[in-house]
Amino acid sequence: MAPLAFVFSLIEPAHIHAQDWQLPGEAQQGLRRYVQTIRERWKLIALSVLVTTGVATAYVVTAQKTYKAEADLIVTPIAGQDTTLNSIPGLIRESSDPTRNVQTAARLVTTIDVARRAKAKLNTNRTPRSLLGDVQASPVAQSDIVAITATGSSPSSAQNLANVFADSVIADRTQKFHDQVDVRINALKPQVAALHEPAGSPPSELRTQLSELETVRAGNDPTMRVDTRADKPTSPSWPKKKLSIIAGIVAGLALGIGGAFAASVFDPRLRREEQLRALYRLPILARIPVESRARSENAIAPHQLSPAGVEAYRTLRATLTAPRGRDDRPRAVLITGASPSEGKTTTALNLAASLALSGKRVILIESDLRRPKVGKALGISASRGIASVLIDGLPLHEALMTSDAYGENLKLLLVDRAGEWMADQFSLPAARGLVDEAKESADYVIIDSPPLAEVIDALPLVQMTDDVVIVCRLGRTHINRLQRLGEILAQYNIRPAGFAVVGVSPTAEYGYYTERPVRLSEEPRTPVLTR
Repeated sequence: MAPLAFVFSLIEPAHIHAQDWQLPGEAQQGLRRYVQTIRERWKLIALSVLVTTGVATAYVVTAQKTYKAEADLIVTPIAGQDTTLNSIPGLIRESSDPTRNVQTAARLVTTIDVARRAKAKLNTNRTPRSLLGDVQASPVAQSDIVAITATGSSPSSAQNLANVFADSVIADRTQKFHDQVDVRINALKPQVAALHEPAGSPPSELRTQLSELETVRAGNDPTMRVDTRADKPTSPSWPKKKLSIIAGIVAGLALGIGGAFAASVFDPRLRREEQLRALYRLPILARIPVESRARSENAIAPHQLSPAGVEAYRTLRATLTAPRGRDDRPRAVLITGASPSEGKTTTALNLAASLALSGKRVILIESDLRRPKVGKALGISASRGIASVLIDGLPLHEALMTSDAYGENLKLLLVDRAGEWMADQFSLPAARGLVDEAKESADYVIIDSPPLAEVIDALPLVQMTDDVVIVCRLGRTHINRLQRLGEILAQYNIRPAGFAVVGVSPTAEYGYYTERPVRLSEEPRTPVLTR
């Protein structure tokens, strides 16, 4: 068992207590939190709206278009004092409820008899029931009008169906009216023929009634007639273009926003600073912007930084050096994080360079023995470095390297042998005095540590340092690993100095004073390192 693993095995959970900095701070609440979530996931929302709007547009383009045409019937109920027509059954008569007459007429439009007549006039293979499925009859508000609405696959078919049904209902009602009148006439004719009326006397009531019935027999149903014939529709009634597009946009917004909040709940990654405040009572020492050069996993050298990046590391330098006051003792600062590729090496390298340019003597120790990146960022390799010091017993000052760009103020202790087999080198007795010996030669010792929540190679160095800076990257750092890192530091009673948050928008923190190029030195140069 490795020495460090043996130490962990002796730690009892019952003796581990949360420190005050591990208690949650004030979390973001209310509308601001919702707005922030939408801002973080705007791409998801935009994609959702784009997809649903595209689907709605495709539906509008490919869906079968239908057209609607309308013909109107007007209803004239028989008055109660009209004795002639009141004797004919089946006609629409006045009632105390005006809407009842129109509702009755509307029901008479969509009968199977009317549909059979329409089928014959249209000369179609469709069944009467099928035709009835494309026709609706409904009263128009509080009027005496019945609207016949027909649906068709083309403007002419819809117009034709509406007009044919209007004509068919009149023909059907007229036919039935004539049948009833004929019955009444045939019943009266024998009675009138049997009458013996004196010459010159006024016609009898039966003769008058017979004459009136013969007169109305010559016309159509007196209670219903076509008022307005249907015109060709100018545009399809379905699909509705504007409504479909609006529905697509609304559906996209609903799905996108719902998905954004669902993703926010289940997303294990750090998305905003407020999540840090909800976990720890620690300050944010610096907000480091996204660099356009950060297209790979390599660290970014000081001369490659944007003006906003330079200013961010100056802020980190200021927040770390401010608490010192009159205490001029050398300090060791360990830069670590919870996960790989969060910007720890970039932060350590640029913090060290910024301290060196401010006149401080700095030693940068590269303690990531598995994936060293400092030398690659500076374009150099070390033949003698930290392995030579820890394993071969090489004096520290002989393994340090200097840079022409920063002079004697910045010295580097790089990894000269890398691999997993080097993981336990900081548990060796030679490592115990490494940091103290470096502090004797410098004002600041900056330690580039691997992610302690992933590997604990550099954990012995934590107890030798004065400050621990946790680097976290928005959109990459996993919150559960960040919590694990906090637990590890708490086990050693280490209170971190704070967070360096990588990945903020450059325009969010820096503006007027970084519009012009800002240089770490008079002329940025690729560092040339010498012994």
